[in-house]
Amino acid sequence: MDVPLLSLMLLVPLVGTIITLVLPKDSPKAKWICLIASLVNLLISFILVFAFVWEIPFALVGDPVTGSFKAYENADWVPTLGISYTLGVDGLSIPLILLTHLLVALGIVFSWKEGKRTKEFFALLLLMDLAITGVFVSLDLFLFFIFWEFVLIPMYFLIGIWGGPNKHYAAIKFLIYTHVGSIIMLLGIFALYFTASPNLTGGNTFNLIVLANEAGQNPTYLGAAFQMPVFIAMFFGFGVKMPMVPFHTWLPDAHVEAPTAGSVILAGLLLKMGGYGLFRIGLTMFPLAAVELWWVLASFGIVSMVYAAFVCLAQTDLKRLIAYSSVSHMGFVLLGAASLSTIGIMGGIYQMFTHGLITAVLFMLAGVAKRACHTREIPKLTGLINKMPKFSLILMLGFFASLGLPGLASFVSEFMVFVGAFGTFGKYLIIPLLAIIITGAYYIWTMHKVLFGKFNESLGEVRDVTGYELVPLAILMFFIIFFGLYPAPVVQFIGPYAEGLSTLLGGI
Repeated sequence: MDVPLLSLMLLVPLVGTIITLVLPKDSPKAKWICLIASLVNLLISFILVFAFVWEIPFALVGDPVTGSFKAYENADWVPTLGISYTLGVDGLSIPLILLTHLLVALGIVFSWKEGKRTKEFFALLLLMDLAITGVFVSLDLFLFFIFWEFVLIPMYFLIGIWGGPNKHYAAIKFLIYTHVGSIIMLLGIFALYFTASPNLTGGNTFNLIVLANEAGQNPTYLGAAFQMPVFIAMFFGFGVKMPMVPFHTWLPDAHVEAPTAGSVILAGLLLKMGGYGLFRIGLTMFPLAAVELWWVLASFGIVSMVYAAFVCLAQTDLKRLIAYSSVSHMGFVLLGAASLSTIGIMGGIYQMFTHGLITAVLFMLAGVAKRACHTREIPKLTGLINKMPKFSLILMLGFFASLGLPGLASFVSEFMVFVGAFGTFGKYLIIPLLAIIITGAYYIWTMHKVLFGKFNESLGEVRDVTGYELVPLAILMFFIIFFGLYPAPVVQFIGPYAEGLSTLLGGI
């Protein structure tokens, strides 16, 4: 079936953005157009999911390194430079594409009452859908980098225009940090293009599938002297985006100042771009370097997990606490990658999916707290269970999910990461396990302060979660519980990719 589903996923938000921006100022149609466009993309992602389940190929092409693609589109773009318009979806990308369209659609619903420059706000959310989807479907390194950089533009304006008191500082810091990381990553792409591609294919090409196929047949190509510095350059770019300690300081500031929908997309999707790049390009294209430098991945992952967890203990702003918890939880992705095992890699990829769901709930709840109580200061938010029972119930479930309670989504991913890492670290696994203990401590402390005790009368009249806020929260909690009890629908997509990647790494 030659159905250009992937091109449609890029075209729909682009057309929706253009239509939205030409509407009259403050037109009520703007948010409806953006919502419909996001729902169309969500529908396409479900079609792709069913294509995987029922093994329906859309221009199917096989790839021995990363598994088969259920949707694949390829056309020459600038053939003289080896640039092609190549898109594809496999077991690594399909959960992240589904997550992208789900969070964008729910972010639009949650922000339904946004009154400041309405059409521009929703148009930027739709542009984020376009850019992030482009990253997850691009299989040409030139195209991949275009989308990677394009993501910065709408997020910069979302923070800089609709952010908090220090929005300009946070927006510029976000742009500088992530852009510098991207430039270092670009050097790695140039090295692949000018050095590796002629050696592997006989000519210059940015086509990631062609390069990956050749690298899979000769994983030690050009030796460690080439692979290791290029892997480090790529890893730096991906690590800044994740973000890993010590390159994480842009994230808390960006989160605190960003509007709620911006924080949802930032933590739920932008951070996953770093993990996706690590698996899609870092481990796949530089297997020799990945095997030699597994301890570097593990070290950054463990430091991020433990350090950020301790920092959470000192936070008094609810949103900043959630931001630092994201740094800690993305350390699991690095730890899973460092294990080089099938189950560890599966856990790392699944962690990206589950963390996206959970962190979206938590940042939405931080937005509700700010709207209802006019503050996010934890010491001032006391006794809310007496006035906001729905908010309190969802907050407890969200915290329990984030700390890895069995029966909720993140338990499965974290368990797989630790099982995979045990074969690599053995008794030293006790160090990253410390992060689990600290995570429980800061979440329980926060619940105790915010929900229980005497209600802080100085907050005045507070209003519980409203209808347009409750719908996305309820949908996300349903998925968190469902995938905690039954992770198979997502794991079956990830499994073949993780097995192929671990086989490649294990053969060195």
